[in-house]
Amino acid sequence: MTEVRQTRFKDVCGSIDELKRVLYEEPQRAVAERAALDSLVEDALVMLARMELRLEQYESFRSTVLALGAAMQQIGGSRRAEGIAAAQSLRARLPGEGDAPPEGEAREAAVAAAEAIREAARDVEQKMSRYKDLALDLERAFREVKGERVWVLDAAEAEQAAALPGEPVWARWLPASPHRERILRLLRSGAAHLLSAEEVAALRGAPAAGEDGPPFVQFSDGGVIALPRVRWSDELRNVYAADESEAPPHPGGLRYRTPAGGA
Repeated sequence: MTEVRQTRFKDVCGSIDELKRVLYEEPQRAVAERAALDSLVEDALVMLARMELRLEQYESFRSTVLALGAAMQQIGGSRRAEGIAAAQSLRARLPGEGDAPPEGEAREAAVAAAEAIREAARDVEQKMSRYKDLALDLERAFREVKGERVWVLDAAEAEQAAALPGEPVWARWLPASPHRERILRLLRSGAAHLLSAEEVAALRGAPAAGEDGPPFVQFSDGGVIALPRVRWSDELRNVYAADESEAPPHPGGLRYRTPAGGA
């Protein structure tokens, strides 16, 4: 992709629902406004391409996780039992009250048992260090695949988000309520993220310097909509892009959602 293509809906489902609705309910419009249907098809293809790029990132993450898991399998278990056995041997060789100081082979045997305890401890330390290094590699891989997205363990946390603490600079581009609250929940749940100026510039094939336009929202479903244009429809149960030249999407499109669908 060399440019940012904004989509009418946040997902392929919304695009296909509307296309099917027009074909079933407004067949004459399908003839008269073929370009509008072509645009919905192109939206779907662009979203598929965006999702495939994201899928490749997850596949790379999977490869890293599997390699790290294989490395962890090779670490082996604790040698504490050897340390305990060595400690018992050492205790048996330590002189008691009234005994002569250990010398010769007796002393060497005691020292060897003591070193066996140290070796068991050192082995555990090395294994813990190896686990830590691999865990840090895993964290780096996680951070890379996560990027700037906001991920929460409990989606209910995102549902409680109604305001932004500190109001970041991009908050001035938020749409009015109730669309504002809806997009904030999607952003906080990780179902959408803001494209940075650099990402937008890279997609456009132009430098980012001096850009002061509205940020773009990319949804996990593949859609991209400028933040001020984001709208939520209760009837559609979906997000779409506001367009001054067009009426909002017809709510009847949801009737053509296949049972197995769901965006």
